[in-house]
Amino acid sequence: MKWSIEQEAIYAWFESGLGHLVVVARAGCGKTTTIIEGIGRAPERKKLLAAFNARIAEELQKRCPAGAVAKTMHGVGYGLVLRNWEGIKIDKTGGRAKILTELVCGAKVPDAIKRIVTRLHSLGRENLPMAVLPEELYELAERFECVPDEQWEDAGYDVHRICAYAVAAMAQAADVRPIMIDYSDMIFLPIRNGWLVKTFDMVVIDEAQDMTPAQLTIARGVCKGRICVVGDDRQAIYGFRGADSGSLGRLKTELDAQVLGLKTTYRCATNVVARAAQIVPDFTAAPGNATGWVLDLHTSKLTEAAGPGDFILSRVNAPLVSTAMQLLRAGKRTRIAGKDIGKDLLGLIGRLSRTARSVPEFLARLEGWTDREVARAMKLKNPDARLDAIRDQAEMLRAVADGARNVSEIEDRIEALFTNDGLGDAGMITCSSVHKAKGLEASRVFVLADTLRNENEEEMNIQYVAFTRAKDTLVMVSDFAFERPLEAAAETKAAA
Repeated sequence: MKWSIEQEAIYAWFESGLGHLVVVARAGCGKTTTIIEGIGRAPERKKLLAAFNARIAEELQKRCPAGAVAKTMHGVGYGLVLRNWEGIKIDKTGGRAKILTELVCGAKVPDAIKRIVTRLHSLGRENLPMAVLPEELYELAERFECVPDEQWEDAGYDVHRICAYAVAAMAQAADVRPIMIDYSDMIFLPIRNGWLVKTFDMVVIDEAQDMTPAQLTIARGVCKGRICVVGDDRQAIYGFRGADSGSLGRLKTELDAQVLGLKTTYRCATNVVARAAQIVPDFTAAPGNATGWVLDLHTSKLTEAAGPGDFILSRVNAPLVSTAMQLLRAGKRTRIAGKDIGKDLLGLIGRLSRTARSVPEFLARLEGWTDREVARAMKLKNPDARLDAIRDQAEMLRAVADGARNVSEIEDRIEALFTNDGLGDAGMITCSSVHKAKGLEASRVFVLADTLRNENEEEMNIQYVAFTRAKDTLVMVSDFAFERPLEAAAETKAAA
């Protein structure tokens, strides 16, 4: 196989056996093929390829050369726990977290508060494993909405008290061997208890921009030799989850690492690349890439234009609901990616509909809930992410409730709309947030341009991720588009 100049430079580093490396790998640039080949050329005997999630780890393991293993940081952490607590099993039911909460809260603390504490100490174990003071969890509590409402604050359960329970639960988790551990423990215990062991001669960290500081600590903690950090700083869009979006630059400095790039894409057509390069100027197309298309389409034409295998992407989920419902009414198989989103919406409906006998009553309760949650969010130090989430949920429920005869029908519509089954299904139109679509691709991608923002780098990164999902055709959908019909564009392309 003929390798590019960029790839050959990376292989030379792997073969040298010297120093550390940061690889800046843009979208569709052959990253996985390159690092698998490089690992195979490295002289080290025992090598770890640190993967972002279990699905990716499983796929990478099939391609790993001899002497290399692909694992998530949770998988690596579990192995470290087993070295110290032999035979410990994994709790997949949430029981471990609830037991920790009961131990520190006791019987008198209300169940609603216990649920918040359980979520917060689970997040704390995974994101801030060394936290021992309540104040260290304040920002985490705000970011992940582990904040009691005014009723509970008036009853004495303020943020400080919630965080105090959470750090106490974290201390309990570290000190006492349980019957089972959970996924948060896999990150928490090796770091908190000093169980990191330098096991691997080389560690390659894939998708570093999406990993948390704690996950990166484990990856570095098990390496006794060279480290290769691979990622795309311009695909850093998970800051709200605690991902270490600045990891590439920071690790370059801390490791005194060489920096090489994979910036030539083999996925995207040249016109798509040109559009994405307005955001990321060093993003380039390989010489043999197709020309492709970047088109504009008025929102009113989307239902007619979209077809099987297409992606419809939005920065937020609410516009996808009305879009998907219109497509379904037009007889087009459509799903919205994200069972977790649907589950959260059903939970909110359950809370709001307890005293609502009709759809108008439900919508009135939804308005009241929105006003209360917005008021609470405005008291936070950084309210923007929470405000976006509140408004997105409310707008989704208003859209799905349109024309419904009763609350049960609203629930049925959500069950039908929100599923992951559409991903990768050639016969399905997939409506997705940009975040859910990261790592995926389609020949034709419609982007709801009116949902995009330009206010900071992460928002621009979201645009870059959205555009680079398109292999051949990128369609910008807007209420303000003056477009050439897609049919005319297709005819021009065929003639060319």
